[in-house]
Amino acid sequence: MAKEESVDKLSNIISFEVPPSVLDTCYEYRGVVMPNHMSVECMRALENFEVRPDDTFVISYPKAGTHWLQQILLLVRCGGDMSKLGERHMMTMVPFLDMLDVVNHSDLNEAPMISGFAKRMPSPRILKSHGRSDWLPAEIRTDDPKVKVIYVARNPKDTAVSLFHFCLLLWRLPTYESWDIFIEEYMAGRVPFGSWFENVLPWWARRNHPNVLFVKYEDMKKDHRRVVEQVAQFMGESLSDDVIDGIVEASTFSAMKESQQSNPDTVLRKSNDVFKGKQKSNASFMRKGSIGDWKNYFSEDQNRRFDQLYAKRMADSDLMFQFE
Repeated sequence: MAKEESVDKLSNIISFEVPPSVLDTCYEYRGVVMPNHMSVECMRALENFEVRPDDTFVISYPKAGTHWLQQILLLVRCGGDMSKLGERHMMTMVPFLDMLDVVNHSDLNEAPMISGFAKRMPSPRILKSHGRSDWLPAEIRTDDPKVKVIYVARNPKDTAVSLFHFCLLLWRLPTYESWDIFIEEYMAGRVPFGSWFENVLPWWARRNHPNVLFVKYEDMKKDHRRVVEQVAQFMGESLSDDVIDGIVEASTFSAMKESQQSNPDTVLRKSNDVFKGKQKSNASFMRKGSIGDWKNYFSEDQNRRFDQLYAKRMADSDLMFQFE
């Protein structure tokens, strides 16, 4: 089957009821809604990706602070020397294995897989995925990961708000007509990438493995410096206090938002040119970066029902989050 046929047909094959915009932009993969630009070919390539012993994976559910962690990790890797990163954008230095290259190719049928670029990168590599645990390469989808994995998690209420706005920003993602529609789909696990719980909980269960560092977004906000120190220690880097301070400063929300090499808007503007103005919004990828914004969106009833779902799904876990 040609790629064009697979993309077009998969976009309409979803076995459960979803909003029309989801049918227009997504397909179903192993029971999960996935955007067409993260095609079934990409998912299969992710599962079969050849891992090297010195790879480091950054994994998360979408909108959990992945980009922030990437910046910290790149700075730790280069010893805080920004000049070593050159003029390249961080998104080119950390390949997103789940995607087709839609930044440079407007036609999904012609866009190569990002994992293909990652295969040709020199070691050591930093690689990114939002894939669920059982979709990942064999070396890291078990309870005994063979290479380093940093998992980033954010409280599910703020994650929901951020993902809602992200869908409003990118035209390749479904547009939900209202927050009320989106939150029902989110609670049912029918948004892109599926259930927050099914993505996060397997990695919390592995948090004590020597090759796994589990980082919470809220801890990054509460004690940014401490997380930088944890990442450096996990990566086996011994950095001076001055270098740590420099990494902290270069990875603040404001510093990254102002940086042409860190702010994803730089890449989004390029993709907007490729897509001939199809971007849905002029809003920024880096919106607020706050804790507790969910209070401005969840109704009392939505919050009550989400808390019930949260209590049920987290009953067997001791994972706790800061929600405000």
